Amino acid sequence: MSNDDPPAPHVDVPDGWVATETTTERVFSVSKVTVTATTVVYEDEQLRERGDEAFRRFVFASRLRLQPATKPSKPLTKLVTSRAKAGFADRLRERGMEGVEERETRRFRVDDGDATLVGYDASCAVDRTSLAVDGWVAAWPHESGDYLVAGGAYPTRVLDGDGSDHLEPGRFRDELFSIVRGIR
Repeated sequence: MSNDDPPAPHVDVPDGWVATETTTERVFSVSKVTVTATTVVYEDEQLRERGDEAFRRFVFASRLRLQPATKPSKPLTKLVTSRAKAGFADRLRERGMEGVEERETRRFRVDDGDATLVGYDASCAVDRTSLAVDGWVAAWPHESGDYLVAGGAYPTRVLDGDGSDHLEPGRFRDELFSIVRGIR
């Protein structure tokens, strides 16, 4: 990690969540601007311990730093949001999700302003069970001049098979949104 690389965002997660990955990488370059992101991923170990070994509810947060430093603007925010959406959809697929489809886009209040929040529908096969999954990603300019991108996914219902007794989609969504709102 160089001195120009962004630090990981501060993320408050509830008990039972563990950090599983931290990475720093150049995510894209446009014209003469290079964007580097430091990302941390957390997974809900309690959900897995209650009987779901294959699907892990997760949340991630990335701090994006532009070099040379560039003030956030509407066009730049639109570009960051577009790239965040594409990257998140890819991340869902890499985690074994199928049928990943963008469902909705809306404004979302975060700690230091407003973000663009995008919702996704997907499904995931776990052993002999299919789960419906909701995924969300938000992107916004941070007061530091960096951008923050955060989101996650959780199972919402069993499409076939057994095992829905440990799914709490309303609580899962509220918890994810609370975590994202507090990222700094």
